[in-house]
Amino acid sequence: MNASRIFLPSLRAGARGIEPVDGHGDLQAAMREHQTRLSEAMEQIRPDVLCIEFFPFSRWSLKSEILNTIVKCNQINPSANVVCSLRDIPTRAKSDVLQPITEFAQRRDGDAMRFYSVPFGGIHHEHLSFNRRYYEEVAPVLNLYFDAVLVHGDPKLSQLEDHFPWVADIGIPVVYTGFVSEKLEDAVRPECAPNRYVLVSTGGGAEGVALAAPCIEAWKKLEWDDALNGREMVIFAGAFIEDTHFDALRALCGDGPFHLERFTSNFLAWMNDADLSISRAGYNTCMNVLETQIPAILVPSIAMDDQEFRAQRLMDLGLAHVIHPDHLSATKMANAIRDALGSTVPEHPLGLNGAERTRKFIESAVGN
Repeated sequence: MNASRIFLPSLRAGARGIEPVDGHGDLQAAMREHQTRLSEAMEQIRPDVLCIEFFPFSRWSLKSEILNTIVKCNQINPSANVVCSLRDIPTRAKSDVLQPITEFAQRRDGDAMRFYSVPFGGIHHEHLSFNRRYYEEVAPVLNLYFDAVLVHGDPKLSQLEDHFPWVADIGIPVVYTGFVSEKLEDAVRPECAPNRYVLVSTGGGAEGVALAAPCIEAWKKLEWDDALNGREMVIFAGAFIEDTHFDALRALCGDGPFHLERFTSNFLAWMNDADLSISRAGYNTCMNVLETQIPAILVPSIAMDDQEFRAQRLMDLGLAHVIHPDHLSATKMANAIRDALGSTVPEHPLGLNGAERTRKFIESAVGN
């Protein structure tokens, strides 16, 4: 099977919404180019299945572009199936309330009034407004333009209702595929790996120091207590970590029992041979933890809407230890490492064959 990639002008989320990656280009010109290339792709490929990631649960700033592409696809191939591909945890509704409150307590103590007051855009009003928009953006768009929602998760860990409480208003099938997890078949032990080690991975790099630094200090505490048992700490600080931050981590490691790198393309093999994984709670890393079934300490990123919920559920199932980032310290991490290294991981019932089940679903949709 051949795959082709279609490159679109690069955009990013800026302070005022989406913008060209250089921050200075013509956004409208880039959006027109997007639409032209996508329209041409529909004509050339004539897809039987159009799979769209996240939207309409997010990516609302690209709504016009995505809906126009769906319309074009249906014009070219009226029998095409349009599928929403969704990770296990979408953006969470702030509550299940839709109607805004019409009367607010008129407190007179300044900041408190701002908190509750609609004219001041108080946080309570913002939550209600978000819920209203979330509902109006998701359910009607799914029902009008899509044929199915594929949730790449397992309902034993998380259900769509946990995050979008109006699932009953979705009139198309919601299918749980299981998690999409990288497999171990081709994992080869890295030649440079220590004999025994604990693995620290910080994600892309923006929050690398915030996680790696207390791990390094914790490891030094354990070394002082003679608790490492010959282990080293392997740290992947993030492909996009700033040079100054990486240099600071290297200085912090000194000549101690550390192996510090930015990134590896062979991460699953590193994790498979580790005695313990310490990481954020992103989808891919958590899937690596479930695939290798090693002890894990998760420090979820609060900046990411999904991580705290995922970490909590994995802890509830006995599959991970969790430290809230607000409580992270070298001492707490050292204690967690001691506990985790002495623990065993139970067999878990979670489905990890989401890629295969997604393929089968798409093939059945084409067959129909």
